[in-house]
Amino acid sequence: MKRKIVACICLITFVVGCSWMADLLSVPIHGSPEVKGRKEQDIPPIKKKQLLRWLKTGNYRETYSAESEVHESTGPHGGNVRTYYNKILVGDLKDGKTIFSKGAAMVKELYFDGKEEVIGYAVMIKVRKNSGNSGQGWLFYESFDGTNKDAIFGRGFSECADCHSVGVDFLRSSFRP
Repeated sequence: MKRKIVACICLITFVVGCSWMADLLSVPIHGSPEVKGRKEQDIPPIKKKQLLRWLKTGNYRETYSAESEVHESTGPHGGNVRTYYNKILVGDLKDGKTIFSKGAAMVKELYFDGKEEVIGYAVMIKVRKNSGNSGQGWLFYESFDGTNKDAIFGRGFSECADCHSVGVDFLRSSFRP
């Protein structure tokens, strides 16, 4: 009888351990939200320090779709801007979706008065399936000097979400691929 109890405890421990390891191994790299069937490197990191480091590498320029050129901002992002859209958001836009998929993201480069040197960034990442009334499904980030010193960062950050709430699922851009 004792052997059966010990065997059951061992079996339960093994099953729980395997399940825990499977969960641990499925955590996406770089703190990005997991999106089934999508390449994680297409989704920016969702932790502030890693996000800034990722932005500074500029690798998104190789895989994201960009606006045709640097242009004057129509919003409060200051001066000249150029926005890049990840494959998830581009796919949703091409499909005419009005609710974007988890993992949809855009990076806005802030140039201010110039057109050559990126000074700061504004980023939106869809981190939940449902955006919510106050944009809680979106992670907003903005740095006007390319550092995290005074960066705006957070889900549903009111200064960003209030302005973006007039857009299609919080996207105000008129860009369409």
